[in-house]
Amino acid sequence: MSRPVYSWPQPAYRPSVSLLRLPNVRESPYYTRIGDGRVQCTLCHRRCVLGPGSLGACGMRFNLEGRLYTAGYGLLTAAESRPMEIKPLYHFYPGTSALTISTWGCNFPCAWCQNWHLSKVASPVGAFVPPERVVEWALENGDSGVNVSFNEPTLLAEYAEDVFKLARARGLHASINTNGYLTEEAVRRLAEAGMEGMNVDIKGGRETYRRWLAADLDKLLSTARYAKSLGVHLEFTYLVIPGVNDGDAEEVLNAVASLGRETPLHITAYFPAHKLANPPTPPELLEELWRKARRELDYVYVGNVPGHPGQHTYCPRCGYPVIRRSGDRAVKIELRDGRCPKCGYEIPVRGRPGRYGRLYRSFL
Repeated sequence: MSRPVYSWPQPAYRPSVSLLRLPNVRESPYYTRIGDGRVQCTLCHRRCVLGPGSLGACGMRFNLEGRLYTAGYGLLTAAESRPMEIKPLYHFYPGTSALTISTWGCNFPCAWCQNWHLSKVASPVGAFVPPERVVEWALENGDSGVNVSFNEPTLLAEYAEDVFKLARARGLHASINTNGYLTEEAVRRLAEAGMEGMNVDIKGGRETYRRWLAADLDKLLSTARYAKSLGVHLEFTYLVIPGVNDGDAEEVLNAVASLGRETPLHITAYFPAHKLANPPTPPELLEELWRKARRELDYVYVGNVPGHPGQHTYCPRCGYPVIRRSGDRAVKIELRDGRCPKCGYEIPVRGRPGRYGRLYRSFL
C-alpha cells in the first residue's frame, strides 16, 4: 500500500477589507458565529472553525471581522458544453449536454486530481460571470442543462443556487459532479433551487478516507441518503487506484448497494496524475470488479476503457442493451416510455433523451 500524499489548495491571497469590492466576494449563508470573532462553516462536513483573518481548508472561504465570505461567487475558471455521458451521468437526461462551469479550490487533498490546475489553486481573481449569463450561454448553445464540475462544485454553492433557479425557470436540468462531502443543509438548498442530479465520486473505503483524505465515508453516505430522500438522482464513480483503494471494492460496492441496487456505479480506470505516480489500473482488475458488482447492482459501468461492453446500459431482466454508447456519446437509445423495448422492464432514467448542443464549445 502506498504512503499517503496530501495536496491541499494553495491560497494566492490574504483576507482583507479590500476584497469586499470584488463582485465575486459575497457573505455566505453557510456559517454560524461561535464567539470571539470565530465562525464555523457549515457548507461541507469539515465544518471548519475560522478565527478572524483565517481561510477554510478549501481556500475559498474566509473569516473577515466575524463574518464568513466566499471568494468564488460567479468566479468561473471554465464554462464549456459537455455531454452528460462524460460526467458520467448515464441515467440522467441521456443524449443531452450541459453548460458546465467551475471555480478555484477544493475541500479534499486528493493527490491524483486530474483537474489540479483548478482545484489546487485558491484565488479571488478570475472571470466574474453573472448567473443569468450562464443560462443564456446554455440556451444559445443548444444545451439542455447546466452542471457544476471540474473542481468541487460545493465551493460554488451560493452561485449554483442562483444559476439553478434561473435554469429551472427556462426548462433546463441542473446537476453537479461532487466528492459528496457537502452537508445536508447545502444539499437541501441546492435541491430547492432546482438541482436534479448528482454524480458522487466515492474514493474508497473508510480507511482510505481516513488515511488519504482526512475525511469520513459515513458522512458522505449520510449526505447521499438525504439527497435521495429529496428526490435527487444519484450515480457513483469509483476510480480504482492501485496501492490506494484497489482493495476497497467490496466496501465500496456495499456502500453503493445500501442506496438501492438500481443505483448506477461507474468503475473507472486510473492513470497517473498530479502528485501520484502509481501505475494505471490493470484492465483485468476492472473486468473482475465489473462482473462482481453486477451481481449486487443492476447498472454497473466501466469507464476510461474505450470499447468495453460495460459502457452500455443493459436491461436487468432480459439483458437487452437499451442504451448504447461510444466514447462520450449515447449513440442509440431504445427506451420506450422509460422501458425496455423487448420485455417492458422499467429502466430508472431521470428525464427524457434529447439532443446535444455544440459540444466542447468554450465560453471563457
